[in-house]
Amino acid sequence: MKTKIPVLICIDVEPDEFFVSRQNPEPWRGYELTHAYIGEWRSALQQRTGDAVHVSWFIRMDPQVALAHGRASWAVEHYPELFQQAIDAGDELGAHVHTYRWCGNSGDWLDDHGNDDWVAECLDTAVEGYRSSFGRTCRSLRFGNYWSGTEAINRAEALGFRFDLTIEPGLAPNALDARKPAHSGDLPDYYRVPREPYAPSRSDFRRRARAGERDITLLPLTSSHLRYGWGPRSLGQRFRRLRNNGLQHRRQDTPLSMWRDWRPPNDFSRMLDRAITQQRRPYLAFAIHSNAPVEPGSLPRIERCLQALTSHPERSRFVFCTPAEAMAILQTNASGHPSGHAPGALSR
Repeated sequence: MKTKIPVLICIDVEPDEFFVSRQNPEPWRGYELTHAYIGEWRSALQQRTGDAVHVSWFIRMDPQVALAHGRASWAVEHYPELFQQAIDAGDELGAHVHTYRWCGNSGDWLDDHGNDDWVAECLDTAVEGYRSSFGRTCRSLRFGNYWSGTEAINRAEALGFRFDLTIEPGLAPNALDARKPAHSGDLPDYYRVPREPYAPSRSDFRRRARAGERDITLLPLTSSHLRYGWGPRSLGQRFRRLRNNGLQHRRQDTPLSMWRDWRPPNDFSRMLDRAITQQRRPYLAFAIHSNAPVEPGSLPRIERCLQALTSHPERSRFVFCTPAEAMAILQTNASGHPSGHAPGALSR
C-alpha cells in the first residue's frame, strides 16, 4: 500500500497592483475571481474523488494595506462572506507579509526587507490584524517577493507562527521582478536549502536546527529539474545546476511555478514525476497569486498546471490539505505505516 502525498495549494490574497494607490485604492478584483475559480475547481475535484479538498489562503494585512485602505484587516472586512466560505470548507487562513514602506521623499513604495526593524513592524501589523479579524493566533506565513530572512523567521516563531511556506529551492539570488518597487537588501540564496520540511537554524534560516529546538517548521515549495538535450550548451547547464545546488539537490533546482508555461519535454506532469521521484517522503507545495485573473495569460497557465496535477497518474495518492494536515501525514508516513487519513480526520 503506497503512502499518501500531501498537496499544498497556497494562494496569496493581495491587491491587483504592486504600486497600490494611497489616494484611490482599488478593490481586489483578482482575489474575487480567484476565490470563485478555486471554488469551482474544488467542487469539481471533490465530486470526482469523493475526498475533501483544502487549500491555504495567505492574506495581506501589512502596513501597505493599512496605509492604502485605512486598516490592515481591510480585506477580511471587505470580503467577509468569501473568508467565511474558506473557513467553512476547512481551509487554512494565514498571513502573506510584504515589506513595502511608503517613502515620502520619493513619493513611492520601497520593498524594505533589508531593514530588520521594518520587517518586524510588518509582521507585528499582520499578526494584530489577523487576531482582530479571527480572534486567534495566525499559524501559517508566506513572505512576499521570494524574500525571507533569519531574524524575520525567528520573530515569526516568537509571534506564534508554526509554518512558513516562502522558500523556493533552487531560486537564483536577487531574482526579483523588475516590475515591482525598488528594494533594500538582497534576495537570499536558495540554491542549497533543504527540499523537505525542516526546523530552521536560529543563525541561518536556510540551514537545519537540531530536532526539537524550534516550534516553527519551514515547508519549501516544490522544485524539480529540466530535461536537457546534449551538446556544449546542455553540458554547461548541467554543470551550473550541479555547482549551484550540489550533488544531493541537483535534480530539484527548478521551482514548479504555476505561472510558467511548461512545455514538453518539461511539461508540468513530467516535472511532477521528477519531483516525486526525488523525494524520500514526497509532498507537493505550490503558490498562486490572487492577481492571476487580471494578469494577461496567467490564469490559463495556472489552470493547465492544476489540470496536470489532478489528472496525474499518482493522483489517487494526493491529499489536498493544510500545512498542519500535511505534517501529520508526513509524520505518519515516516513511522512506516501508510497514511489512510482523509484531510478532515486530521487534528487541526
